[in-house]
Amino acid sequence: MEKIFLATMLYDFYGELLTDKQKDAFEKHFLEDLSLNEIGFEQGTSRQAVMDTIKRSERLLLKYEKKLHLVDNFILRKDRVEKIQNKLDELSYDVSENSKSLETIALIKSMLSEILD
Repeated sequence: MEKIFLATMLYDFYGELLTDKQKDAFEKHFLEDLSLNEIGFEQGTSRQAVMDTIKRSERLLLKYEKKLHLVDNFILRKDRVEKIQNKLDELSYDVSENSKSLETIALIKSMLSEILD
């Protein structure tokens, strides 16, 4: 499961750098959950050719991540935003009498959510 999650995250960030053939095979295998045989049948190629294309695509995506660190940085930012949101939740309990403070906390939480979108 973790391999699929990582592969799809890498694809989200770097997928446009793959060829159309690589994108097609990758999407069908990881996103549509088709078998290598099914993809090969649709593309008119062998199971082995599809596997080679997917493996090559995975290596390329990992190579891009190793150089650019976009996925790692996104995960780090996401964790930090979640920690800040948790602290704001705690703070909102302390200031529950002050509606102005609650509005400010809600605004900050909204802005934090936009960072990850």
